[in-house]
Amino acid sequence: MKRTIKKQVNLNKLKKGCSPCMAEASKMDSKISDRKISEIKIEEVKNIISSMFIKNDKI
Repeated sequence: MKRTIKKQVNLNKLKKGCSPCMAEASKMDSKISDRKISEIKIEEVKNIISSMFIKNDKI
């Protein structure tokens, strides 16, 4: 058996992300809804970020 060399992919240089990442980005974008970052309150930022790590088992 030959070992294959895993290709290193720089995710910062991709033109399009994977579908789960794109879905989360669109959710965050809709929560922010074209506001400036300085207009968003700290508690709201915490809620947006923590919602990314909650598993959606109830769907």
